[in-house]
Amino acid sequence: MARNRFRAGIETEQSSAQGQWVGRAETKALAVLCMTFFLVALDNTIINVALPSLQRSLGSSTTALQWITDAYTTAFAGLILVGGHLADRLGRREVLQSGLVAFVLGSVVALFAHSSDVVIIGRLIMGTGAALAVPASLSMLIDVFPAPRQRQTAIAGWTASAGLGVALGPLVGGALLTRYWWGSIFLANIAVAGLSLAASGLLLPKSPSHRLHSLDWLGSMLSVVALSCLVAGIIQAPNWGWLDVRTLALFAIALVAGLLFVRRAKTAESGIVHFSVFKSRHFSLSSLAMGAIYLGIFGFLFLMTQFLQSYLGYSPLRAGVAFLPAAFAVVVGTGIARALAPRVGPRVALAAGLVLMVAAIGQELFFTTATSYAGVAGILITGGLSMGIVLTVGTDEVMGSLAHRETGIGAAINVAAMEVGGALGVALFGSVFNSEYSRQLTPAAAVLPKALRHLATGSITAGLAIAQHLAGDLRSLLVLHVRSGFMDGFALAGWIGVAAAAAAALCVVALMPSRSVALRGETE
Repeated sequence: MARNRFRAGIETEQSSAQGQWVGRAETKALAVLCMTFFLVALDNTIINVALPSLQRSLGSSTTALQWITDAYTTAFAGLILVGGHLADRLGRREVLQSGLVAFVLGSVVALFAHSSDVVIIGRLIMGTGAALAVPASLSMLIDVFPAPRQRQTAIAGWTASAGLGVALGPLVGGALLTRYWWGSIFLANIAVAGLSLAASGLLLPKSPSHRLHSLDWLGSMLSVVALSCLVAGIIQAPNWGWLDVRTLALFAIALVAGLLFVRRAKTAESGIVHFSVFKSRHFSLSSLAMGAIYLGIFGFLFLMTQFLQSYLGYSPLRAGVAFLPAAFAVVVGTGIARALAPRVGPRVALAAGLVLMVAAIGQELFFTTATSYAGVAGILITGGLSMGIVLTVGTDEVMGSLAHRETGIGAAINVAAMEVGGALGVALFGSVFNSEYSRQLTPAAAVLPKALRHLATGSITAGLAIAQHLAGDLRSLLVLHVRSGFMDGFALAGWIGVAAAAAAALCVVALMPSRSVALRGETE
């Protein structure tokens, strides 16, 4: 019935040759798809402001808190290719709905948890749901908006919903924690996912599947092992050490599984990925650009959260409000992308967005102990514009370069590049920051007992708390070193984002075709 209503809505509309909206049916369908991506992006950042509350209520260790955050990312990135494969084979609406059900289930598990381990299990289930829902939502968007100009407008809205989710996560979490307990963030997930699930049954058409092609179970398993070990290694490397045997073992497993996956994809008749998609420079360079954007944005946000709450002493709610400029900038960036890309082409548009990211993170290099919120607001605005432009143009080029039967797996590769980029950004920014912070603080902390010395050199929050229990000049000296070490580490970490965005910009300028495959319907 939903499919008939959807078709009826399309048939009653006028021509869309000029790229205008074609009807309420499609607008409602787009709202559901955007809501799904908004939910998944929101959960990437909403959990951060709840970590102190979880630690107090559940007695969570630092390692447990890390995995409460990272379990979601690991499951999301590890299963994303399987999610796209299933969407292409079993039907996109059905897989999207399955993902939303898993998201609700994981949120319920976390909501009623009485230990950190159960919260981690819930987050793993939620990450699995995200891996099913996101590629299905993007590939279904192509079903709903097959015309290039309509699709470009729809992708701009879909991209903006992700940017809003990332930026509003701390605000929503802070507002809930101001009045309610830590479980309220999972209640918010249940509400949004439940609404999306109900709306999907009413407003989304049943998309075609390709059941004539069998599921590639071996390729799916290899992709899960390769991506999960890669992301887990990236996440754990700052704690274990990049040359620690455990880190190297994870990377080695990821490499072996990845090579076997490539071999399987090249030989299997109905493999999970057709590597011909990577021959398109529209596809591969757009994915590279979006991965670089996520690396810079997520690395910066990881440290900025600590800057606002630990360095400036903001409450969770005030810290969430501080992210609002980024949310507005992402929306403006998507509008700029819609106006800019058709006129100048994807090469110039993507390069411009990446240069904006270089300019944004480049401001971080000049951070000092005198830096205030005003100093980071410019980064949020410039970075938000960059994110809106690159994700909108890049996603449109990626999806425009794919055959219809490959849109699910293509969307999955697209999102996987962003997730791996985000995980790498957090790991690299965190690793560089921790090394510099510890190096600067070690001499001043030498007068402390060994146990306190370890705490002070490992966390700005611990360093400032310990300083409050000291007296006179010793207290002032430790506070000075904690603050200067934090800001110097923050500034040094910025080189990671600058280098990644600059390298991606150079690749785009040198290799990206100037004509848009998304609007012209042709590959180069």
